[in-house]
Amino acid sequence: MSISYGRKLSRNKKNFDSIELKKSPFFFNQLNFKELKTRLQGSSDLVNLEVGFGTGDNVIFQSEERKKEIFLACDPFLSGNVKLMKKIVFRSTRNVYFTNLDFTSLFELIKDLIFNEIYILFPDPWPKKKHNKRRLVNCEFIKKLELITSDNSKVFVITDDKDYSDQINKCFLDRKFFKLFELKQRKINFSKLNIFPTKYYNKALTEKNEINFFIYKK
Repeated sequence: MSISYGRKLSRNKKNFDSIELKKSPFFFNQLNFKELKTRLQGSSDLVNLEVGFGTGDNVIFQSEERKKEIFLACDPFLSGNVKLMKKIVFRSTRNVYFTNLDFTSLFELIKDLIFNEIYILFPDPWPKKKHNKRRLVNCEFIKKLELITSDNSKVFVITDDKDYSDQINKCFLDRKFFKLFELKQRKINFSKLNIFPTKYYNKALTEKNEINFFIYKK
């Protein structure tokens, strides 16, 4: 059984938001993913994945830049799912599908799919040592990424936590399936990298934290 930490739905979210979420044709779970999966397997379109999409700003940005590609996104927090749903409706987006499944649960549904690009932007660093085991990116996580990527796939990982950054790079390099294609540090202009400047990016800039932007390629 997978474990999620924290509140999945903010106290101030109205009940109808979660009801509307489940009615969205772009929201999926274990029960309705089969139809979407059949479509993805029969399509020649590139498919991308964002793990931990927050409020959905980057996945919306990517989907508008590359309208002929398909984007899946997962985040266990229903509050973020509701925000992403509203952005999809407001922008009439048609190539983003999202879920509140955590990555471990989602992996069981997608493990025979191949993703062109995978985004992991500012995953929770769980800075206290006793909480390090809760970190998303670890060696087991990377083993799963190996199964859902091809030789041309890229994985984008961004963090402003030094200890987590060291752990992430070590895990990727130890597995040896991915090579460090590019590393950018310190003053990073997200607009030039074609990544949306999320609230955590702006927070890192405000706090003058060193940002580590890793691009891994098989």
